[in-house]
Amino acid sequence: MSISYRSHVIPYKDKFTPLQIPGEKLGAIESFCLKVIEAKKSEQHHKSDPNQEFKRFYTGITGEAAIEEFLGVNFIDYTVGESSAYHKSDLKSLGINVGIKTVEFGKFPVIFRISYYPEIIVIKADPIHIVCGLATTAVLNKFQCEDLILSPYLKSRGTKTGFYGFGELIPFKSIDDLRKII
Repeated sequence: MSISYRSHVIPYKDKFTPLQIPGEKLGAIESFCLKVIEAKKSEQHHKSDPNQEFKRFYTGITGEAAIEEFLGVNFIDYTVGESSAYHKSDLKSLGINVGIKTVEFGKFPVIFRISYYPEIIVIKADPIHIVCGLATTAVLNKFQCEDLILSPYLKSRGTKTGFYGFGELIPFKSIDDLRKII
């Protein structure tokens, strides 16, 4: 099967919601990302794969910021500490066991081979972010292909894969919608 943006993302774009993050929020995220990178320099995982760290953190946090804007709530944790303490779903503080996966336009989201909670998929297409919908664990675990991972280092680790099930995403408009879906 041939998986491309043209065949697996673009046909569903009318279901997606574009939005813009306020500039002052983006400035705060940039400062936060620099602090996180400095703190993570001592962690083994970050020593072995330091490439593009700012870009990865910035993309991820701006996706969370997009969902904050979309839902009208604040949940981003701007504290810095050991990575293992932050390995939980992004909306956990709201009482919803849902993560957020953000990817640059033209690429596919990188997910764990086995997903244990749903993920909201967001595409970063500067200057906008596009809220695509919610992927259930069943959808995440079914619509994946390791060939969608661009980093040879990440691919060699064997723990992650690329997600392509955009046609299976569930649209939502509010926290209440998310709770009903879950």
